[in-house]
Amino acid sequence: MLANHLPPDIVLVVATEPMQTQLLNDDEEACVANAVEKRKREFRSGRHAAKAALLQLGFEENINLLPVAGGKRPDWPAGYVGSITHTAGYCAAAVAPQAHYRAIGIDVEPRTPMNPNVLSKICTEREQQWIARQPDDDRKLDWGKTLFCIKETLYKVFNPIHDVFLGFQEAEVQLCLSDWSFTADIHQQDKGIKCCYRGRFSMDNRYIYASTLLTQDLKPSTP
Repeated sequence: MLANHLPPDIVLVVATEPMQTQLLNDDEEACVANAVEKRKREFRSGRHAAKAALLQLGFEENINLLPVAGGKRPDWPAGYVGSITHTAGYCAAAVAPQAHYRAIGIDVEPRTPMNPNVLSKICTEREQQWIARQPDDDRKLDWGKTLFCIKETLYKVFNPIHDVFLGFQEAEVQLCLSDWSFTADIHQQDKGIKCCYRGRFSMDNRYIYASTLLTQDLKPSTP
């Protein structure tokens, strides 16, 4: 379903189970040498999926997709941008030419209710009020996790451009249920950053999906 969010010039590769145990290059394996087995499997799956996506775009060099300094996201090769997501039972990477996109962010989360104690940490007061106004049906339990999923994609787009941390409360999301799109206002007053992003979300029986794409000709707007 995530593939439906993305235009043809973005390659999405969903990791296969063998990718979890297929060893990476030595320098990449060193990044998770002391990690638990679950983290090693996630790391390998994401990197293998990313390299497969790069290959489909014509990048054939066997490179090390090492994390950027002080972070977890890959240091993509020159000329490309990408995003990796992994959760229980699902891992995928999306890669695109940097000539077309400044940044892309994808995220997938299990379609399970969010702990009420966590909701107030993830959602702003206005977002919580919006959830409270929604009909009391099965989908109402999805909105907290949906907002979390969206904010993960916002971080993946925001951080590479501004090189600063983005807290959950610094992004306020408005969902449009008629077309499964969203608008997000980001405001970091102390850093003088104020911008607006747009993206898409969806869900099936198992997962919630979200994506934020920032094209080269579309800079974040000022709310």
